[in-house]
Amino acid sequence: METSYVPSAYLTEIQQLLQALSTLEDFLISSTLQGKDYENLVRKEDDLKKIKDTIERYSNQIEIIQNKKPAVLKSATHGESMKIEEKLTQLTSQWEKVNKIHWDQQAKFDKSLEKLRNFHHDMKNFNLWLTEIEQTLAKIRVETGDPNVSKSKQYIQDLQNDIERQQAVIRNLNIDGDKIIQQSPATDASILREQLDGLNFRWKEICRQLAERKKRFDEEQHFLAELQHNFNKFVLWLNEASTVVSIPDESGNEYQLKATLQKVKLTMEELPSHKGILNQLNEAGGKALSSASLTPEAKHNLDSRLKEANHRWIKVSKDLPEKEKEIEYMLNNLNQFEQQLTQLRLWLTPIKDQLVLYNQVDQPGTFDIKGIEATVKCKQPDVEGILSKGRHLYKEKPATQPVMKKLEDLNTDWKTVNHLIQALKEKPRSAVPAESFGAETLVSKETTISKQEMPSSLLLEIPALADFNKAWADLNGWLLGRVIQFHIVTIGDLDEINDMVIKQKATLQDLEQRRPQLEELITTAQNLKNKTSNQEARTIITDQIEKIQNQWDEVQGQIQNRRQQLHEMLKDSTQWLEAKQEAEQILECAKMKVGTWKEISYTVEELKKQNAELKQFAKELRQWHINVDVVNDLALKLLRDYSTDDTRKVQIMTNNINDAWSTINNSVGEREASLEAALRLLQEFYLDLEQFLAWLTEAETTANILQDATCKERIVEDAQGVQELMRQWQELQKEIETHTDIFHSLDENGQKILRSLEGSDDGALLQRRLDNMNFRWSELRKKSLNIRSHLEASSDQWRRLHLSLQELLAWLQLKEDELKQQAPIGGD
Repeated sequence: METSYVPSAYLTEIQQLLQALSTLEDFLISSTLQGKDYENLVRKEDDLKKIKDTIERYSNQIEIIQNKKPAVLKSATHGESMKIEEKLTQLTSQWEKVNKIHWDQQAKFDKSLEKLRNFHHDMKNFNLWLTEIEQTLAKIRVETGDPNVSKSKQYIQDLQNDIERQQAVIRNLNIDGDKIIQQSPATDASILREQLDGLNFRWKEICRQLAERKKRFDEEQHFLAELQHNFNKFVLWLNEASTVVSIPDESGNEYQLKATLQKVKLTMEELPSHKGILNQLNEAGGKALSSASLTPEAKHNLDSRLKEANHRWIKVSKDLPEKEKEIEYMLNNLNQFEQQLTQLRLWLTPIKDQLVLYNQVDQPGTFDIKGIEATVKCKQPDVEGILSKGRHLYKEKPATQPVMKKLEDLNTDWKTVNHLIQALKEKPRSAVPAESFGAETLVSKETTISKQEMPSSLLLEIPALADFNKAWADLNGWLLGRVIQFHIVTIGDLDEINDMVIKQKATLQDLEQRRPQLEELITTAQNLKNKTSNQEARTIITDQIEKIQNQWDEVQGQIQNRRQQLHEMLKDSTQWLEAKQEAEQILECAKMKVGTWKEISYTVEELKKQNAELKQFAKELRQWHINVDVVNDLALKLLRDYSTDDTRKVQIMTNNINDAWSTINNSVGEREASLEAALRLLQEFYLDLEQFLAWLTEAETTANILQDATCKERIVEDAQGVQELMRQWQELQKEIETHTDIFHSLDENGQKILRSLEGSDDGALLQRRLDNMNFRWSELRKKSLNIRSHLEASSDQWRRLHLSLQELLAWLQLKEDELKQQAPIGGD
């Protein structure tokens, strides 16, 4: 019997294997395999391979032991058999336990290894994606010089979609990475953390850049859309302003001229605000032209439209004031025309009525026809001139009915006067002394007095008729003089009106004193009628008495009416003069307040104070406007009710008040605009100053870099470098030229503010800042000129070198050609 089949030896073999499995179990649960999942992976892999080999060896041994079992049991005692069974059971249990631990460790290791590999694979792919996105972003940045808006927009949209898809990837990478780092040794964990942080940084940077690009792109698109909207509104206003300018002026239509003038003035009031809008459009347009979101064609169109808008603005801002002056001239001309027309009619109407009356009176020798004719001839140029002017004014469009009627009446009266003068000149003149002709006269159109001659037969038959006829002629002549004398007075002249009232009262008294003469004439006529039976005589006497009574009543009525009119005129003129005096006092007070206005200050407190004072003054003006309205209303009543008298004084004084009132209101408007402009300047100045100083710092940095580059010793040897530096200098110089107007504006506005801050700490601080700005600006310009001189000198050296090389090459070519033409030395 073999030794291995001996029960005791068999048990020893089992016991040894149990001991080996126990040792293997201890190794499996050792710190090397039970440590962090990603720690000592190579060692773990080696240990697991060794364990696997050991397990395979132990498996063969267990199989051999199991195969020996039947033979051993045959030779074993009952006690040995029980012990063998027990040990085999322990062996089986220990074997299963060791196998389970091994498989668990192997599975854990394989899972960790797979997870680590996947993690690194995902990191690598994500890194490649990040690199690709970074290149795409750089591509978008490069292509902003030649953009296709839709292309850039599509780039950004595609990148956003990619980022949304990669959000889950970076999230999983961070989760897995944190777990792996926790289960890795410190050195590996540090490396992984650095790699993961690098990916996260690049991810955040890409997200930031994309968000920034998208924001900038959206802002640029919004800016361009707003620019287009504001530009369209401005062009629409230009069209409206051009329409106002192009309204045809109807020189004889006062209503149309005033309506057009109102439109012109309203449009001119909008000029300052739209000047500011145009400046904003030019500034925004300049930014848009340098924007990367516009195609060359769009930039060309925008530039053309901006130039056209500026050209139209210049034209409109010039045409509107000229249009205003033209219309005001036409209105003034029209007013003068109507005033002259009215005055000529007032002058001509009484002359015509007087001539009609004289023509009806069969005694041409009783008045001076030559005096009237001389007066009419003196006025002939005025009358014919006003008629010619009327035909010119209303050549294209008829005048209004009142004006047309005045023109027709003047034309008709003028012809009538000339005809009557000619007719009266042809009548035989009597020896009766001529009465002097008064320039200011007016006659009654209804009055028609004629002296009827008594037939000689009646005078022989009734001698008393001669005395009656003489008495009738005396009274008739006196009444005729009262009819003719109807003097015009100056409205608003109380002394002149009072004098005329006194004269009218005296005329009424004269009339009453002559009433007995009228009554005696009537009594005589009645007696003559009673004494004669001659029907012809009775008819003539009755006719003459009726005419003299009618003439008496008419003269009395006219004088009484005129006297009543003068009383009302006196009352109305007094009211107007009192209102005028109050208005003039108000105007004087307003002028004094305007005269006390201080020069506009450029401090916030002083501006607020001046603005409050101006608002209070404007409030007072609104209250005082009632007084001006009262003056105008009373003046209008005088002009309307007493148009046949001299209204020039009322017109002139009322116009003076209205002109002064308009001047004061215009001064308030201009003061208000100036205060608003000063406040706006104060608000914008410091912000503009900060922006300019920030730009100045950047420009100084650029200039210093360029200066250092141009002063390098070997710069002359680098032609491309010189060209690149020249290009950069040109860009810097363009920036300087662009900011020149801004600098001068800041300096000018700063001086204004300094004058207001004189003596204060703020003024001293601002003075230092302005001095610093001026010094830095001057230094920057000097530095730019120095850079230019250095670059031009370098360029000149290159040009000279280039010319020298060209000359050398030409000389070499010449010598080569000469050598080719010479025969070889020594013949063939």
